[in-house]
Amino acid sequence: MENRVGSDKIKGIWFAGIYYILAVMLYVINMFVSAVRPGVFATVFMAGVAAELVIRRQLSFKLFADRLVAAYFVYNALSVIWLVRGGFPVTVYIQEFIVSLLPVIFYYVGRACCENKSERFYLNFITAALIVGVLGILLQVIMPQFYIDYSFALNFVSKADAATCRVRMDSVVGSTVLGFISVAAMLASMPFIMNKKLRIFGALSMLINLVVAFMSNQRSAMVAAGLVIIYFNYLIFFQYKALDKKYFFIELALVAVAFIALCVVSMGAVMKIYYRLVSLPDAIGERSEQWIAAVNNMYSTWLGNGLGANGHRALGIDGAHVIADGGLVKMYCEQGIFGFSIFIYILILALNRGIKDLRHYCVEVGIIAIALLQSIGSNILAFQLTVPVFWFALGRINAALAKNGEDKK
Repeated sequence: MENRVGSDKIKGIWFAGIYYILAVMLYVINMFVSAVRPGVFATVFMAGVAAELVIRRQLSFKLFADRLVAAYFVYNALSVIWLVRGGFPVTVYIQEFIVSLLPVIFYYVGRACCENKSERFYLNFITAALIVGVLGILLQVIMPQFYIDYSFALNFVSKADAATCRVRMDSVVGSTVLGFISVAAMLASMPFIMNKKLRIFGALSMLINLVVAFMSNQRSAMVAAGLVIIYFNYLIFFQYKALDKKYFFIELALVAVAFIALCVVSMGAVMKIYYRLVSLPDAIGERSEQWIAAVNNMYSTWLGNGLGANGHRALGIDGAHVIADGGLVKMYCEQGIFGFSIFIYILILALNRGIKDLRHYCVEVGIIAIALLQSIGSNILAFQLTVPVFWFALGRINAALAKNGEDKK
């Protein structure tokens, strides 16, 4: 695994470069000023990203994969037709469009980025993840009343008290979002660990985000974080031998010491994590009934129910089968065989290329993989803070196809 970190700035996609930092800061402000609407501003930022790509002629459709992504976008945009015919209001579509479809524009941001520019994007993403992660840890320790009220107002917790807030760490974005971006930030930290000048920053980022992933108390995030650590160690110590194996044994020793220390200081925290992890199979079993019911009641197997029909925004609508946990099944029900097949094909094209050149695209392959993994039990691909980095990773891999003159379809 080679050092990929460069010093180039993202030129021509300014909004994309700072999107995550701006969005996260708006959530922090929202904790104190309820009138601030982070979702509205994030939508404006993404519109700015799209505008800059168009103005600077960086919205490319040269590759077959580019056109496939465009087809996916258009298909979901047109799904409002059968969504309305199925008895759903247009507002459901608009809300879902903003959070899950509009961020597809970040695929073209990834396509427009050369290697060094992509690292600038990841650096800002890591910075945003650290802001919400460290802030979340501080809020968990101090637990001020204004934060308890904020968490209750946003339905992060069911009771406005400190004990309920401490069941899982939400920070300012919610535990589901926090769990994913912390794991994705662990992956994005990998190239920085390989850079001698930024190694300490990369290692601290990896460690802090690992802690945040477990404090979020999201089972999928815990499993994904553990897999990222295994993935990272396999690549640098065994696959590419980027570091001397003595560091691997030092790491194992530090992990053992940290685990023993945690057991001594708070055995309750260890058991809490254990019980959450062992309950994972039961959770999937419980949700499978919900998934089967939704699939059996699709408006059209081929076309799907339409964008947003199976999301949280359809709660309370007669005939709606809301999939509270299970992003992939939700996508299938909303997009049908046609739309979901396009999505799968996009994934296959990118992952095929990324796995063949894992040395250069280990971060992107990892982000795509953990997004899909966590989407089995969570609606990861339906949040404005989680979807952009997923599509950016897809675009970043496909950028290599254009550079190398491949993909002639």
